[in-house]
Amino acid sequence: MRALRPRGRSTFLSVVAMVVALGGCALATDAPAPEVGGNESTSSASASASAPAAATPAADPALHDLLPERIKSAGVIRVASNIPYPPWEMYTTVGGQQPTGIDYDLSQALAAKLGVKASFDQTAFDSMIPALLAGKADIVMAGIFDTPKRRESLSFVDYAKDGYSLLVVKGNPQGMKDVADLSGKTVAVQSSTSEEAAMSKLSKRFESEGKPGVTVLAFPGDSEAFLAIKSGKAMARVQATSAAAYAAKTFEDGNAFELVESPSITAEFGGGMEGIGVPKADTELRTALQKALQALMDDGTYLKILSRYGVENIALTKAEIDQGTD
Repeated sequence: MRALRPRGRSTFLSVVAMVVALGGCALATDAPAPEVGGNESTSSASASASAPAAATPAADPALHDLLPERIKSAGVIRVASNIPYPPWEMYTTVGGQQPTGIDYDLSQALAAKLGVKASFDQTAFDSMIPALLAGKADIVMAGIFDTPKRRESLSFVDYAKDGYSLLVVKGNPQGMKDVADLSGKTVAVQSSTSEEAAMSKLSKRFESEGKPGVTVLAFPGDSEAFLAIKSGKAMARVQATSAAAYAAKTFEDGNAFELVESPSITAEFGGGMEGIGVPKADTELRTALQKALQALMDDGTYLKILSRYGVENIALTKAEIDQGTD
């Protein structure tokens, strides 16, 4: 990973304040970041988090009975997640410890329906699946795509369908319109994600065609990638449309970033189903989660959660297993 070197301290602090206001988290560490002075307006992340939430669903004893004995005994489903990745997961306040977001709200609703609690534990993105397989967590919820590669070790309860877009500085000074415009550009990605691998493949294809490749800046967290665009170190960020659209809408009241959408972007980077990751051998938990998710879809709780963050367009009507593709 290349180090991010902002052009000046005042610019850096201004950008940090903006990013922290959105995600309320560290830029280079897992701990929440301290408050930083600045004139940026409060993003709608906090507004969304303080909006009326869906009522806590009542426990269903029949669904509770489907859970593995270890979870029934503990009374807790341990959720590994990676904060921040708005609107999927973030903190409610600058320097705070209280998570919010789609995955947090949905994890709490699923647990309530199953008659248990859900912890929501900050984990480095590339450590989430290893932690799950080592028994340090029960499930992964981090807006991750259900892919054949990940299904080598996990099963997925799919809960959203998403595409890919580019996030660029407001005004789109590079005039980017589709995948072809990434040739010769510096692009920010989050490390250990499917878009990082896809970007490397795209760069090699450009070079095989006699075109300039892509310079990839891979960062451990989402906030660093946003900073790279804002500071001019990267020309674009490749990201799931739900997250990119939320960032474009909320950063600096919509004045920081712009969304570039094109069918070629989703075709290149895959998109598809996002799912709750469960170890393949844990079929009892997978079945319980699938049935609980379907119950939340049927009673309207699921759609209310998505609506709270303005992403109703990614909703599914049926909870299915392992439906993702490359």
